[in-house]
This record gives sequence, C-alpha cells and structure tokens, in this order.
Amino acid sequence: MKKLIIPVAVTLFFVASCKTTKQTQTPVAAIPATDCNGTDFSYKTDIKPIIEASCLNCHSYNGKGGFDFTILEDVKKAARKGELLGTIKGHKGFPIMPPYEPRLDAASIAKIECWINNGMKD
Repeated sequence: MKKLIIPVAVTLFFVASCKTTKQTQTPVAAIPATDCNGTDFSYKTDIKPIIEASCLNCHSYNGKGGFDFTILEDVKKAARKGELLGTIKGHKGFPIMPPYEPRLDAASIAKIECWINNGMKD
C-alpha cells in the first residue's frame, strides 16, 4: 500500500500543477525532489519495464541514442551523469525524452528517481 501512495501523490501533484500541454523545460531548482522514503524499487521489477517500453527504440544495441539501455550498466551510467533524470524530467540543458513517444507519466519518473536516489538496486 505504501508503494502506491507516493506515486499517486506525485501524480496528483503534477496533474494539479499543469497549466499547458506544451513541453517546456523547467530549471532543475524549480522541480521539487521526489520523496523516496519508504520506497524500494528494483531495476528488474520496476525500472526495466519502463525503460523497455519508452527508451529502447533509440537506446538499444544499435547505439543511435548514445547509451545502450539493454545493458544495465549503461542505464546506471546515464543516471550517475544526471542525463537520465535530466532528459525525462525536461531539465534545462537536456533534450526532452523520449522524443518520439509520449512523455513518461509522473509515477514512472518518480519510480526512476527513487531508484536512482536509493542506490540503483538491480
């Protein structure tokens, strides 16, 4: 139940704060960090399905996206460099990802952020 409360709360926050559907970049300082207390996401169970559904069209073995997200170490590398969150959250200075698919929903972004903040467990 606890795992459901935080993503729902984050989703409601983002829905309530939406003023437009235009994709804009927001400075990093203006985006509140996700509260990850009490959450324990794993790559295999929680993050990999999101990556497979939204990122592998460009970030796979063909390498045209710069990272091969079929390899866990490449996902972690992008996360450590700040590029994974920067792109999916639309931070200033990062291209908005995914470019050809719908944006990730707030719950998926929160899961990825918590996974990163809690040590990127396999």
